[in-house]
Amino acid sequence: MTYIPLATYRLQLSPSLKLKEVKALIPYLHDLGISTIYAAPFFTAAPGSEHGYDVVNPHQINPEIGTLEELEEIAEELRKRNMGWLQDIVPNHMAYHPTNVWLMDVLEKGQKSNFYTFFDINFTHPEFEGKLMVPFLGEPLEKVLEQGQLKLTYDETGFHIAYFDNVYPASINSYPYLLQKLADESGDQTIAENLQHLEQTIASDKIDIARWQQAKQALHSTINDSAALEKLLETINGDQKQLEELLELQFFKLCFWQESQQKMNYRRFFTVNDLICLSIEKPEVFEKYHQFIKQLCNQGLVQGLRVDHVDGLFDPDKYLVQLREMAGDDKYIVVEKILEGEEVIPDYWPIQGNSGYDFLAWASNVMTDPAGKEKLTEIYQHIVPTATTDYEKLVFDKKLYILEKRMQGELQNLLRLLQHLQIVPEEAEETWYHALAVWLASFPVYRVYGNSFPLPDVAHEEIEKAYATALEKAPERQEQLEAIRKIYQPDLSEPEDVLRDKLYFVMRSQQFTGPLAAKGVEDTTFYNYNRLLSLNEVGNSPEIFNLPPERFHEHMQGRQQHFPHSINGTATHDTKRGEDARMRINVISELPEEWKENVQQWIDFAVDVAPGMVPRRNDLYFIFQALLGVMPMDENVDDTLIERVQEYITKALRETKARTNWTNPNEEYEEATKELASKLLKSKRFLDMFLPVFRKLSHYGWLYSLNQLLLKLTCPGVPDIYQGCEFWDLSLVDPDNRRKVDYSLRQDALNKLQAAATGNQAKLHQQLLQQPENGKVKLYLLFRTLAVRNNFREVFEQGDYVPLEATGKYKNHVLAFARKYKNQWAIVAVPLLLTKLTDEKGLPLGEQIWGDTALVLPDGAPQQWQDELGNRQVTGNLRLADLTETFPVVLLTGTNL
Repeated sequence: MTYIPLATYRLQLSPSLKLKEVKALIPYLHDLGISTIYAAPFFTAAPGSEHGYDVVNPHQINPEIGTLEELEEIAEELRKRNMGWLQDIVPNHMAYHPTNVWLMDVLEKGQKSNFYTFFDINFTHPEFEGKLMVPFLGEPLEKVLEQGQLKLTYDETGFHIAYFDNVYPASINSYPYLLQKLADESGDQTIAENLQHLEQTIASDKIDIARWQQAKQALHSTINDSAALEKLLETINGDQKQLEELLELQFFKLCFWQESQQKMNYRRFFTVNDLICLSIEKPEVFEKYHQFIKQLCNQGLVQGLRVDHVDGLFDPDKYLVQLREMAGDDKYIVVEKILEGEEVIPDYWPIQGNSGYDFLAWASNVMTDPAGKEKLTEIYQHIVPTATTDYEKLVFDKKLYILEKRMQGELQNLLRLLQHLQIVPEEAEETWYHALAVWLASFPVYRVYGNSFPLPDVAHEEIEKAYATALEKAPERQEQLEAIRKIYQPDLSEPEDVLRDKLYFVMRSQQFTGPLAAKGVEDTTFYNYNRLLSLNEVGNSPEIFNLPPERFHEHMQGRQQHFPHSINGTATHDTKRGEDARMRINVISELPEEWKENVQQWIDFAVDVAPGMVPRRNDLYFIFQALLGVMPMDENVDDTLIERVQEYITKALRETKARTNWTNPNEEYEEATKELASKLLKSKRFLDMFLPVFRKLSHYGWLYSLNQLLLKLTCPGVPDIYQGCEFWDLSLVDPDNRRKVDYSLRQDALNKLQAAATGNQAKLHQQLLQQPENGKVKLYLLFRTLAVRNNFREVFEQGDYVPLEATGKYKNHVLAFARKYKNQWAIVAVPLLLTKLTDEKGLPLGEQIWGDTALVLPDGAPQQWQDELGNRQVTGNLRLADLTETFPVVLLTGTNL
């Protein structure tokens, strides 16, 4: 039987959170109601990695995090409590780092390396002559050589080319060249003998790591501490020409890092040079990479796997089948997948679902006011006249920008592939280059799937959308665009080899449309289109703005039918802001006129007091929303908060790629904007204007946060709690959302709340609702609902999702549904459009607010219910006035006898 988590808790394992600390957390997580630890990658990563996605050795646990023995101890503790472990894995890429033994073996041995085919490298690239690009120089190679920054070094592991801390192994071809010089210089016969032995080793078709290591060890015993060696190193390092000769012998080519924006001969994760992608579609690579993961599965140390960036893989369909076969049918498997609009996961994938960004979007969008869309668009245009409000155009333009400025090499490689396969002509390259760029930028989804022609129907639908958009954007390229479309939708009567080549291009091109969307939309458009920042979120789109309750219900019914165990996420290490900051900013959609008046005042004030260069109005519009989201409820503006905001501003400004960017930072503009933010947060005049608005949004925001939490815990899917989110999560984008969590504070609060929950509920509710700033009301709702979920597990894991209607004056202000499994039921209700229900200090409780509003029960529902938050029996008509007498959200359970 497949393992299904009751609820997961995401932990960002790192040198700051080690396995020993995780073991100590298990009793707390169990008491909270968590069934499964959901761990960030824990494999050996680049030294000091705080996220774990830069793996250098997938065959062991990162020594900076812990040991296999510690994981085994954790597994035993989890078993005692009927808990499990969901492990994040990274099959798409590894770190391009000197500690990556597999990759360094390729640099050292070239085609003779057993890992030569493991990485997604184009060794036929015309500009690299069979060498791997190493784009980590701070300046062009000529300048680096002139300044003496490149050194030949030697230690017990052999000769290396060193550029500051980046040390790369000298190629096997370097050894005859260097040892001959050394033998000539020293006259030492043993060196000549070593050279002969090395040449025999080098002549082999393949050289495994152990054999080459033995040969180098024998050499080391001969030349270590040799005066001739010291002289050789000194001579070569002092002679630029000799260094250049030595570089010619390498299997890699050192490059200025900015060259990677124009040319590239390995696939990267997005545009990150120091993450090199794997060819995981090759059986030998899949088997080798997953060797330790398979061991963990077989030993029962992990009960589930989360696949990072599945869209980067050449053949996701095949990979997931292989992974399922390797892991076994009993393992819970989910994938990280960004879905656009109405897109769904392929139902033939042998997985339980995705990592929850779709749920994040639905839960957020159902709590915005649709009436605010047009008004906020007008306000944004009025206050920031230069801002683009045509979202689709902005997305296309930013994607095109990324292709032309950051992924030019990848685009050239795809065009070169088409030419190599003789699918497009060699002539008129510029025309085809532009057409291909427009085509890729027009894709409405991250990618399409399929590994044979014809592609699935859903893929054809997206291809037709891409073609229509591309034709609209570049009608002068109709001939080329039509030809590209036919690659994706070929005549199946074409020769088999032609179809094979076209399919290869289709699958290859789809490895780049995802990164293009991520960089063009999430990491660029989301920092430029600032109408309402809460919608600028991974998995969401500001174009959608609102999700009507009836559509929310439809999504939940579809989720229950197709992927009932997909993760329900509301915060991750990749989200743009904390889950509760998002709810707070959403409230602006209900108060557009107040927002207009106040944000205009704030911008005018900022322009007046700016100590230097005045930031763009669009940047100020962004910053003020961000400040509303990050401000703590106790309004404590300390140095730490200011530093966090300033670090965030640097990242946000560079992501706009307007006045500054990562390639060419405009530090004067950045510093002026950061200094202004600091000045504003320290200004009494500004805070006197800002805080009244903040308090209003914050009040409604935390109430919406309770809605969001209850929906996450009770809707179809597996709820995930991101580390620390038991209390309010007002984080900014990473690395801010990876700050250390104070678990002793949370453990203490949980213990006290659990004790208090056995007493007078009305009194406890009153205390919690009167002091929302401490976050305990959120923790209370979390542990109480998880307990209900555990007691009615089948209802929430397998139960039908039944939308409920309401009657009465405020029937449109409630979102309600039932979960039903056999004779067991649960009912959930949360308030909507809160600013129209209660004032900025009030609570949506009781008769005074709800009046005659009541839930309509479906046929066959129980007549007697348990109010799980109020610890009382409820019978008869389900009036909201009664159900919300002491708490603003509703959770009932009932059983038909």
